[in-house]
Amino acid sequence: MAEKEDEKNIDKENEMEDKKEEEKDESGCQDIQNGEGSVSLSEESCETEELRKALEEKEKEAVEYKELWLRALADYDNFKKRTQKEMEQIKLYAGEQLIKDILPVLDNFERALDSLEDKNSAVYDGIKLIYNQIKGILNKYGVQEIEAEGRPFDPQFHEAIMTVESDEHENDTVVEVLRKGYTYHSKVIRPSLVKVAKK
Repeated sequence: MAEKEDEKNIDKENEMEDKKEEEKDESGCQDIQNGEGSVSLSEESCETEELRKALEEKEKEAVEYKELWLRALADYDNFKKRTQKEMEQIKLYAGEQLIKDILPVLDNFERALDSLEDKNSAVYDGIKLIYNQIKGILNKYGVQEIEAEGRPFDPQFHEAIMTVESDEHENDTVVEVLRKGYTYHSKVIRPSLVKVAKK
């Protein structure tokens, strides 16, 4: 009987120890070893430990969110600058298509002036007046004629449609302009059609 009693006591002690281990695992708190044996941290210490861990996690989250926010702010700033630049470009070149459509009319006025033999007639003076008015309006809005004749050929501004042998001009020099070219706020909207000297 005494042996059975001892076995029961041992089983109870083992059960109590297992229960303590489970409680320790659930709370996440560790035991402190002292001279008298194993003693659990108080509930207050466990709570402090849990709060410390939670605070660390929240601090990490805050750092991540701050980085994301700064990145989003930089992206927005870049987008704003890019949009503003695009709007300025749109505003600057808003009349480009209209000007392209007017240039052939200007060409026709030049042809009309060249075709008139009597340069002192009222017709010549009238056509020249209208031609100069149109040219003046285009200049006012940033349209400039490309200088070509006698200058070195530049594929950015000139379009060579034929080459001619010439002893008077250096190689790759524009000898004749067949159609005038124009820039609009420094942008080439129509290159000059030219003849280029070749030796």
